Amino acid sequence: MKSSLTLITVCICQLLLSGCQLLQPRETPAPVKDDSLEYSRQLVAKGRYSEAIQLLNQASVGTKKNQSYIQELKNLRGQQKIVEEELNDQLLISNTSALKNQLPILVKLTKSSDNPQYLQLLEQTQAQLQSMRLALSDCGWRHYKRNNALAKDCLSIALSLKLDESDQNLMDHLLKEQSESKKALEKKEKSARQKRWKEKLDKRLAEANRLLESGQLRDAKHALQKILKDVPKNSRAKEMLAKVDRQLQRYIDNLLSAGDRLYRDGEIESAKATWRAALALDPQDQRAREKIQRAQRVLNNLENLRKTN
Repeated sequence: MKSSLTLITVCICQLLLSGCQLLQPRETPAPVKDDSLEYSRQLVAKGRYSEAIQLLNQASVGTKKNQSYIQELKNLRGQQKIVEEELNDQLLISNTSALKNQLPILVKLTKSSDNPQYLQLLEQTQAQLQSMRLALSDCGWRHYKRNNALAKDCLSIALSLKLDESDQNLMDHLLKEQSESKKALEKKEKSARQKRWKEKLDKRLAEANRLLESGQLRDAKHALQKILKDVPKNSRAKEMLAKVDRQLQRYIDNLLSAGDRLYRDGEIESAKATWRAALALDPQDQRAREKIQRAQRVLNNLENLRKTN
């Protein structure tokens, strides 16, 4: 009897535990990120427009007419149409050029042979080239607003087959537009270079001024001399260099005077060291150089006297 009660109790506990597990909230899986838009753009970058459009068509089924997908599809179809049109026109240019190159050979064949097939082939080629010329003219007029280079290529071959006033006028317009665009680009690039140069120069001047303000006169002078080597007429650099030279001259004069006092007091080594400091500030200063040489002669004489005694 006791064992039966125990068994019943165990069963009840297991049922309660199972019920608790069923009541526990289940974790909702994170939504899968849809990267169809990004992947379609990668396909477009590789020129695979059809695959990109197919991908967005499939993805849009489950997005309840999401406006971003609809707009992207519309843009892609427009781009695909333009690309297809331009590629066909490039093919037309290539085929026309190849056929045009055959023309002089066919002319020579008709002159050198009595075979009537050559004359027939020449006439067919001329007729085909005339048809292609019209298509190339149409290509130039279709593309001149959005693709200057392709329009010029089409018109160039069309005009080489037959001169046409309207086509020539359009060609002149495109060449003028290209020239103006090139000049505008060169002007923009020149302005950008000048801006970068000015920013670099301003930084160099600011650094030279920092050296001047912190008393690093030799470094400041060296920096300013390098600036003036690159930009000889820079007035700010000239003014700063003049200021540096004035301050350096005061320091040099003070060092020379201090060295003179030490020399008079018999502190020849100290005087010599002081004059060397002045010479270090301006290696071209002859006064410091002469004083150092004089002090060295005195020291040499003293050394000689010491040795003789």
